[in-house]
Amino acid sequence: MAQNLQNRPYDVTDKHSIWEYSKNLLGKTLEETVGHELAEDNTGKGRLGQMVERYFFGYEPNSNPTPDFEEAGVELKCTPLKELANKSLQIKERLVCSMIDYSEDYKHPFKESHVYIKCAVMLILFYLHQAKVPVQHLQFLYSVLWQIPEKDLLIMEQDYDKIVAKIRCGKAHELSEGDTTYLGACRKGQKGDTDVYYTLPNGKCCDTPAPKRAFSLKPQYMRTILDFIQNYGEPAGVNTSALVEGYGKGLISKEELKKQSFEHILLERFKKYVGKSYSELCEIFGLEESKAKSKYALIANAILTVHGTRGDDVTKSEEFRKSGIRIKTIRLQKSGRPKEAMSFENINYFDILQEDDWYDSRLYELFTSRFLFIVFQDCGNKGEEDYRLQKAFFWTMPYEDLKAAEPYWQNIKDNVAANRIDPAYFYRESEHRKFHVRPKAKDSSDLADNPNGGKCKKYCYWFNHEYIQHIVETEK
Repeated sequence: MAQNLQNRPYDVTDKHSIWEYSKNLLGKTLEETVGHELAEDNTGKGRLGQMVERYFFGYEPNSNPTPDFEEAGVELKCTPLKELANKSLQIKERLVCSMIDYSEDYKHPFKESHVYIKCAVMLILFYLHQAKVPVQHLQFLYSVLWQIPEKDLLIMEQDYDKIVAKIRCGKAHELSEGDTTYLGACRKGQKGDTDVYYTLPNGKCCDTPAPKRAFSLKPQYMRTILDFIQNYGEPAGVNTSALVEGYGKGLISKEELKKQSFEHILLERFKKYVGKSYSELCEIFGLEESKAKSKYALIANAILTVHGTRGDDVTKSEEFRKSGIRIKTIRLQKSGRPKEAMSFENINYFDILQEDDWYDSRLYELFTSRFLFIVFQDCGNKGEEDYRLQKAFFWTMPYEDLKAAEPYWQNIKDNVAANRIDPAYFYRESEHRKFHVRPKAKDSSDLADNPNGGKCKKYCYWFNHEYIQHIVETEK
């Protein structure tokens, strides 16, 4: 039974007292902590958080729009980690903050929204996920009191505005986690749930229903919190009060974000270099010309980091680490056709077999990322290549294309399960679909472990040439 609400062993008005009390869970399961058996049906998502509320903190779970610890302004969140083969820990999923109400949320500015009121300060309890284990038997590993830094809130406010803008104009069904930087609009509910209709600002019902969604902190953002805990926590690595103003070196300042959007600031950095050749850009940034495949990526890095010193890596900046934005350089031939198809990471054969839901898959996370494309066009004469910076733009995979990616993922998953890890069975570029699979390894001896036994070739996710060309041509 829940504890007496008047005799809680922590100060309900003090976030630090609540956090200190939460550390009693660490290294133990909920059942071990409360000292008696909890024989409920406790296998559903979110069930552990409700049980921690009831049996450990002593209050009944509710759906109020205020934080769980209202007097202290703290929201409780329980989120899983998964253990990899090398025993390291990894974020398992995004952190759901609050459900999106399509008929109401667009009426409120960010600072008055449920997601801001509830989640500006969170007590996040990380536990170790184990498949088919009742949640009361899962072990807690870390407790962190996380106050979202002011700079992050500025970016999240821009994210919120993008989300509600789509809802306001009746396009909630087109929402994608790739629309935004830190704060996502993730799908919520079981596959096959009925889509919902909602009321537009003009009082009419929307024409197209939308799947249920929730505001969430993206997996990449959660990875930076885990990284902070593991690197800057107390000696045991488990007790961290992360009330911090930021983590890592940033690309932009709070002052800039108060005037312009994150994406606008970055795109402005490219404008004055449009039309410049590779050689000219190397001279501007003091870089040696190279024949390496990465040479155009180095130019993009130099532009984004402003001064382009070799010690700066844009992908390690605070904003890129928290957002998971993917930078891709594209070289266009004179005809407009991309010189190369676009590769992503290698397929993890073991992981894809464990993915039961497309929306929780690694490929879904990859394809719903926010992309920053930097385009170089060949302007050379008489057979000489002269690639010049043409444009840079942010891109999100459109709703219809993302739907087409699900059978692509299913095809890979089914063939890996049947031990048909071969191009003859995967999507091929010659079929003129948007995506294909082909090898990506150092050499013929660079092999991967096959979940069916033995070794097999490494294959990778790819965008087709035609798809890349379409993306560039439709981005004005």
